[in-house]
Amino acid sequence: MRFILNILAIIILLLSCKPKNHNEEKEEVAERQIQVDLNPNIHTSHIIEMFVWPGEYPTRPMCVAAQKHFAPFKDHPAVKLSDSLLQNEIFYFDELTEILLYLEDFPSTEFKYPLENSPYANRTGIINQWIKKLSEFYVNANVESFLKANEVFYQGVRQEVLKNLPPKDFISQIEEYYRENKIRYTIIPAPEMPTGGAYGYRGIGPYVYTPDGMLIYQVISASLPVEKDSISNKYEYFGFDNKEFTLRNSYHEFGHAFVNTILAKKENETLLNKYMSLFTPELQKVMENQNYDNWFDCLAEHLVRLGEIRLAERSGNKKWADELRKYHTEKLNFIFLPEFETKIKEYEGDSSIDSFEEFLPNLLKALDSFNSEKIKKRINEST
Repeated sequence: MRFILNILAIIILLLSCKPKNHNEEKEEVAERQIQVDLNPNIHTSHIIEMFVWPGEYPTRPMCVAAQKHFAPFKDHPAVKLSDSLLQNEIFYFDELTEILLYLEDFPSTEFKYPLENSPYANRTGIINQWIKKLSEFYVNANVESFLKANEVFYQGVRQEVLKNLPPKDFISQIEEYYRENKIRYTIIPAPEMPTGGAYGYRGIGPYVYTPDGMLIYQVISASLPVEKDSISNKYEYFGFDNKEFTLRNSYHEFGHAFVNTILAKKENETLLNKYMSLFTPELQKVMENQNYDNWFDCLAEHLVRLGEIRLAERSGNKKWADELRKYHTEKLNFIFLPEFETKIKEYEGDSSIDSFEEFLPNLLKALDSFNSEKIKKRINEST
C-alpha cells in the first residue's frame, strides 16, 4: 500500500511540476519580445519641450492639440527651468528623457530605479528640483485629463506600433551581434513629440541602469503625416504605421545602448581621445548640421549606423543594407563607415572575441588611415 501511495505521490508531483515549467518557459519568451508602452512622464516632457522650442507642426495632431490646450501654462516654472537647463547645456534633452525613465509615473516624484549607478549620480540636486517642477506642471496643467481626452488617438498610435514591430528574432539578432544581453526592450511612441530638422522625424535611445541589468528604450515620434478622414472627420491612422521606420529606428536607437555605454567608459576615454584630431572643422560642420557637435557623438553615430548596415545585411536584406550604406555615407557624410565596415568583418568572423567592447581598439584602428586632407576630400566628394 505504501508503495502505491509513493507512486501516486510521484505522479502528482510530476504533473504539478510540468505546467509550471511550461509557464516559466512561456514567460521567459514573452520577456524577450519588444514591449510597447505609453509613458506619461515622456508625454509631459514633450509638451514642455514645445514651449521651450516653439514651432508649427500641422501634420502632427497631438502637437497641435497640446500647444492649444497647454498655452495658458507656457510660462510655468517647469517650462522656465527646462529652458534654462537646455539652453545652457546643463542637460541635453536626451539626458532628461533618460532621467524620467528612472521614475514612477507622474505625479509621483519617487524613483523606481536608483540613480547611483547612472551617469547622473552626482547631479541629483538639480535633477530632484526639475522633477518636482515637472510633477507640478503635470498636476497644475492637468496633463492626465489631456491624455484621457485623447486616449483613442494614443491607443491608435500604440496599435500601429504593435502592428509594425521588428521580426520576432530581432532581440536575438542584436544581442548576438554585439555579444551582450539587456533585460528589456521597450518602444515608447510619442505623438506629441516635436519633429523637424534633417529628418522630419525623431528618435531617442535612452537606457536605464537597474540592479538587475539594463532596460533599453526607443522613444519615437510619428514618421508619417496625419490628417482626419474627409468623410468621417475622424483619425483613421496615426502617423506610426511605418514598418521600415520602426525597424530601422529599432536598430539605431537600441543600438545606442550597446555602443554609447562602451564609449562612455572611463577606461576607453584615452582610446577615443587618440583620434580626436580627426574631428576637423569640415567634419564638425556636417555633423553639427545633424545636431552632433562633439567627437564622442560623431563616433557613436558612426558605430551605431555601422550596426544598422551590418544587421540589415546579416538578416538577409542586402538591398536595404545597400540603401543604408549609401544614405549614411553619401548623404549624411558618415565618412568613416567604409573603413569601419571592412574592419568589423574581422569581428563578425571570429567567435573567440567575447564582445563588441573587446574588439573596439581594433575597430578604431580603421581611423589610422585618415588625416585632415582625406577627410576634406571625402566630404567634398559626397556634397
